[in-house]
Amino acid sequence: MILKRLANTFDFLQPTLYKAEKAVAGKQIPSVVDIPNRKKLSDFDPVATDQFDHSLWDGVLKKHIVDTDGIIDDVKGIHLLDYTALSQDANFKAYLSKMESADVSSLPEPEQLAFWMNAYNALCVSLLVKNMDKVLGANGQYSINNLSSMGNAVWDQEAGVVGGTAYSLNDIEHKELRGKWAEPAVHACIVCASASCPNLRQEAYVGSAVAEQMKDQVKLWMKNDTKGLALLKGGKLYLSRIFLWFEDDFGGWDGLRTWLPQFLEDGDEAKTKIEQNAVKVRFFTYNWQMNRKGSSESATTASQ
Repeated sequence: MILKRLANTFDFLQPTLYKAEKAVAGKQIPSVVDIPNRKKLSDFDPVATDQFDHSLWDGVLKKHIVDTDGIIDDVKGIHLLDYTALSQDANFKAYLSKMESADVSSLPEPEQLAFWMNAYNALCVSLLVKNMDKVLGANGQYSINNLSSMGNAVWDQEAGVVGGTAYSLNDIEHKELRGKWAEPAVHACIVCASASCPNLRQEAYVGSAVAEQMKDQVKLWMKNDTKGLALLKGGKLYLSRIFLWFEDDFGGWDGLRTWLPQFLEDGDEAKTKIEQNAVKVRFFTYNWQMNRKGSSESATTASQ
């Protein structure tokens, strides 16, 4: 309570603190906005028939996302995954094996985007499954961050093999996705297995529907008022911290307030206020606890 009162009392300092946090994040997250010829889905014709079969991953997601309304501390509406059952699922292992020999470059561009988003999510899950004995921290909480060590961040560790090449999660996110695609909605679709991440979708991304799937992902994310978007009295707008860390991908605040309203319902007060630039932006505290069945579901304050 004391910390919460202090945070409210010194709320005017938040923009300065956010600026400092963004600067730190900028040293870890490569900028991609100046990379030439990044692609957009609108540049390509829709895919009529998918060439790569993601049905194994699709089945795994449908079977092992066992709760779509999970609660971890103050974060609600989390898609919780049964990692124990998934680790024993032969179809998951078969899908990882299928990706190892995939010829991604031969796929139509929309399929490539769908492929790499699936690859990120599947390899993130695989990394955790293979290291479950290390995921539990000294504080009794499961978190992907517990796999990091001095000079060896989990994001840079080998997560798996795609098309005969070893990839880390950072390789996929920053090189294959952000580095090649000017599609900010990617941030709603890749999930680093944490409570405050956008939810793991209960189906695989496919080239023939990827544009609609990505749009739906953003909409669902923004409907979650504990980790996506929440408008409070007085025009204080809470957003996911992803919008802070990856601010440049959205074109800064001016770009975001143009991009974001398309995913909000007409008549939504937040949509109107964002378009009018009549909000005071704040960010949810990021909860890094793992999106696993059985994670702590106590109700404690998680926002600042």
